[in-house]
Amino acid sequence: MREKTKIKVIVETGKDLYSCFTPECPDGMTLIIGDGKTARKAVEDFKNCYQEELQWRKEHGLEELDPEPEFIFDIGAFFNYYFINVTAFAKYAGINPSLLRQYSRGLRTPTTATIAKVREAINKFRNDIDAGLLIDRPVLQY
Repeated sequence: MREKTKIKVIVETGKDLYSCFTPECPDGMTLIIGDGKTARKAVEDFKNCYQEELQWRKEHGLEELDPEPEFIFDIGAFFNYYFINVTAFAKYAGINPSLLRQYSRGLRTPTTATIAKVREAINKFRNDIDAGLLIDRPVLQY
């Protein structure tokens, strides 16, 4: 079976809304965009536009392309999409909470070093969650 191709989709924070776009489209595919008041709404709008593009291609007898969208978030869109408390995450990552809130709102642009710290904290968090187990009730009941 052939491996499905991927299409990068950038999800970014704007002044009043979030937007998604494909910086590079496969040959024969048009630019696809989406926007919304939240990152989730922008992704949802993008997915609708994407499905419309695939349907249009099918209806017009064009080559069927169906690359898998791979969403890449800026810091603001990431925190909005995943409902992560920015202040708590900043403390977890060792980043100034006020500064991370400014980045997440799109008021300031993070440095490469800060983005690396955020990525490192996300990976650490992922490992912490993977290692954790939940119990169905408290062990000690008072």
